[in-house]
Amino acid sequence: MNGLPKRIEPKTLPAGYELQCYTISSVLGHGGFGVTYLANDNNLDREVAIKEFMPRDIAARDNDFTIHPLNDGMGEQLAWGMERFIREARTLSKFNHNNIVRVHSVFEANNTAYMVMSYERGVSFHEKLLKDGQPSEEELKDMLLGLLDGMEVLHEARFIHRDIKPGNIFIREDGTAILLDFGSARQAIGEETMTLTKVVTPGYAPFEQYYGQSAMQGPWTDIYALGATCYRAITGDPPMDSTFRNRHTGEEAIKEIWDELDKYSKKYSTFFLRAIEHSLRSKYQERPQSVKEWRAMLDDPSISTQTQWRLATGSYMNKNAKATTIVKNKSWKKYLAVSILLIIFIIAAFVLL
Repeated sequence: MNGLPKRIEPKTLPAGYELQCYTISSVLGHGGFGVTYLANDNNLDREVAIKEFMPRDIAARDNDFTIHPLNDGMGEQLAWGMERFIREARTLSKFNHNNIVRVHSVFEANNTAYMVMSYERGVSFHEKLLKDGQPSEEELKDMLLGLLDGMEVLHEARFIHRDIKPGNIFIREDGTAILLDFGSARQAIGEETMTLTKVVTPGYAPFEQYYGQSAMQGPWTDIYALGATCYRAITGDPPMDSTFRNRHTGEEAIKEIWDELDKYSKKYSTFFLRAIEHSLRSKYQERPQSVKEWRAMLDDPSISTQTQWRLATGSYMNKNAKATTIVKNKSWKKYLAVSILLIIFIIAAFVLL
């Protein structure tokens, strides 16, 4: 006995439980916000994965398997989170992409909601890293580019994953990667209840995801998380959590990441490592702002990349705007001086007459 309290797992739906037209077979996994089951679709006679909305911090399960809030004050939070979960499922159902989990339907039962998804055979990227260790650059880049294709589709629809990490990337038996377990409902609950530290994953969440509202987040947020996932694959550990890294700014923060990545320059190209480092900038404005921009860096992350040009152009435009303002101010002062002299001349001429 080690003296540690035994972890109590949440009560789950048992094998054989009938849920509309689905029969539960087993539990695939569970976390702080839900349980995922393997089930059989009795109408189409196929296996599916069903995710149940079950936020443990604010809800519990009765003996009849229905869900209820832990107290009266949490009822509104539970209902609000479930509404976001359903909205997320409906959004994801519109995507039909090889690198995004396929959502077939969503429904309410047991006072909660269930998302029905395709059941994929394979392992999570987290499990693969534990088993196989550090991947080659070709393997990592192939996975990365596939996921970027899926992310680009999401971002074009103004949807952000918000929880990319090795455990939420699934590697199929054919080697292709797929994004799972989106975090928008969890993020929404976190912003509402001020418990963001419980819904983000340290090391993979950028600084703006802790302290910024959703309006501050964008494609650059997912780019950071996927870059952190690559960093974990290369070094064996995720980067230092962004809340600690943010104490450093500018070149100091960049050097902190680069010094670690540079240790692996014999196995990975400098171009590839630089692209990873650039995705992990503390300030979101300094990261690639879109998948297209980061993909260009992965092909050639030199000084001429779109990211560097964007930053340089922004700096030039700011300087140019200041210069234009100075010129305008000088022109205005010159015009005013000429006007005053002209008025004096007219007055003098009038007096002489």
